[in-house]
Amino acid sequence: MSNEGTNSGLPAPRLSVVVPAYNEEKLLETSVRALRKTLDDIKVTAEIILVDDGSTDKTGSIAELLARVVPNVRVYHQANKGIGGAFLAGAILARGDYLMLWPVDMPAAPDDVRPYVAQFGEADVIVGCRSTRVGYTVLMRFNAWLYPRLVTLLFGLRIRDVNWIHAYRRTAFLRIRPTQEGIPMLAETLVRLRDVGATFAEVDVVMKPRLQGVASASRFRVMRETLSGLLTFWETWRMERKAQPKKGTRAPR
Repeated sequence: MSNEGTNSGLPAPRLSVVVPAYNEEKLLETSVRALRKTLDDIKVTAEIILVDDGSTDKTGSIAELLARVVPNVRVYHQANKGIGGAFLAGAILARGDYLMLWPVDMPAAPDDVRPYVAQFGEADVIVGCRSTRVGYTVLMRFNAWLYPRLVTLLFGLRIRDVNWIHAYRRTAFLRIRPTQEGIPMLAETLVRLRDVGATFAEVDVVMKPRLQGVASASRFRVMRETLSGLLTFWETWRMERKAQPKKGTRAPR
């Protein structure tokens, strides 16, 4: 963990943005500087937490440099755990009232972040909902249609867009313990927050082309692992619910 860019004497920020990074040496500096500028432009007090997720290139050293020269940036290094595991690590370190996960290859203009910030204080969970899917193949579009319906079928949670950018009230998020470390962590987080009584708001956002590369969701291996992880969580969730005492009964001592 790097303590560069921190000051324990400052008040807690309104927002903590966690940026998982795995072998992102070509893009990390440009992305972080753009994100920092956007957060400053919309005048939200915010910290950026870079999670070097077991990178084998220069991502870690670039992140350390950014923490020294860009205000309110911190760095955490860990073995590779995937995007979900990286976000969980960053969330534990966060100080902000709200948490957001921001991929390195995601554009970060003021209009991309402002809809979430506008709902701070109004809901515990703010879900970004895309009207269109930019750069998606036919198969990816089908999966994007199917996945939220599968989440509704399995968990009774009706959310228009499960796998996009969300903002979580930190105190609410810390009440749950997600078990998934990959993409299914996003759905699991929403389900578990619903189960502890969190309030939700959906905001319309515009999906923009990635800064580089293609979505990992386009790979069959990722699709398979996402479905497998979701079903694994469903089994865990069912067992947890069965173990809960029914209303009107006392839990065993």
